[in-house]
Amino acid sequence: MDRSNDPRYDFNANPTIEELLAQQGKGPISDPTVLLGDFWPEDEPVEEFLAALDEWRGHDRSKRAA
Repeated sequence: MDRSNDPRYDFNANPTIEELLAQQGKGPISDPTVLLGDFWPEDEPVEEFLAALDEWRGHDRSKRAA
């Protein structure tokens, strides 16, 4: 597939926001609840989430600076 004339693949292109929206077929979000994620069980406290996040990121909470 030849992409040389396709503006979506032009590294030096400088499209406007409107052009990007048209290319991607997207628009403004009218319902902000669509942005809510459902990745953590409601019955688990936020402290467990933060501990898991630190673990996923490779942080060792026992060696934190005061």
